[in-house]
Amino acid sequence: MKLATIMAGAVLAFAGSAFAASDGAAQFGDCKLAGEAGSVSFKPVKEDTLVVGTVLPNPGWWIGSTPSDINAGFEYCLAAQIAHRAGVHHLEVHNMAWDQFISGAATGYDIAMAGVTITDKRRAILDFSTPYFSSNLGVATKADSGVTADNLRQKRIGVLQGNMGADWVVNTLKPEVQPSMYQSMADMFTALAANQVDVVITDTALALASVKASNGRMVVPAQFKLDQGYGIVMPKGTANQASVDKVVGDLKADGTLGKMTEDYLAPMFGGNPDTIPFWEIK
Repeated sequence: MKLATIMAGAVLAFAGSAFAASDGAAQFGDCKLAGEAGSVSFKPVKEDTLVVGTVLPNPGWWIGSTPSDINAGFEYCLAAQIAHRAGVHHLEVHNMAWDQFISGAATGYDIAMAGVTITDKRRAILDFSTPYFSSNLGVATKADSGVTADNLRQKRIGVLQGNMGADWVVNTLKPEVQPSMYQSMADMFTALAANQVDVVITDTALALASVKASNGRMVVPAQFKLDQGYGIVMPKGTANQASVDKVVGDLKADGTLGKMTEDYLAPMFGGNPDTIPFWEIK
């Protein structure tokens, strides 16, 4: 493994992770590939390689904590499906800092995924695929916090800088106390555990994953409906958007994305996000 810098201020580890299957197509980690190899046109930044950016760790979405040990997960295997249908034989994972990832400053990658909600503001600086996962905003608290829809505005709220939840809390919820901004999910949920904030508001899927790891000390009592989804990020002006959209659309239609959700996300969430009740802003 070697190190490379593909954006200002961040050193990013990357690793190739493919081997040839018996039919000559590449196999990526433990991912179960579907469809025909080389069935879509793709112009990678690096010959015969799909360079994929993300923000680690991100359990369930990327199984493993560093690029060198990831071989499965929903987003990793979605990247593998794209690499397979693009006919490339290598996949490199680049670990990015969230603020650089979402700012549009990163270069040297083909696609990137880290549970990024598609918004008009982000579309101004990045290209997005059609959504591959629906997203809402989950409310995470300690199990005995007593947080309700009625008193939420009075609570100390933690949000992830650059996340859709941060914009929603500031501009829609408008809490009485200035929300605390964090650079990573780990830091944000550590603050919740340490009583530095009363509530964390972030994507429901991400909240459920972090809460499950607390062994019952934290819960997700509710969520707020956004009717938005996660999209695959691509550099602005990419020539590959139509091909990526086709792969995502085909994987939805043939049930592959649903199977990947069952395999990688349902165990991580500890429940179905669709069963979490919705709160209205009071």
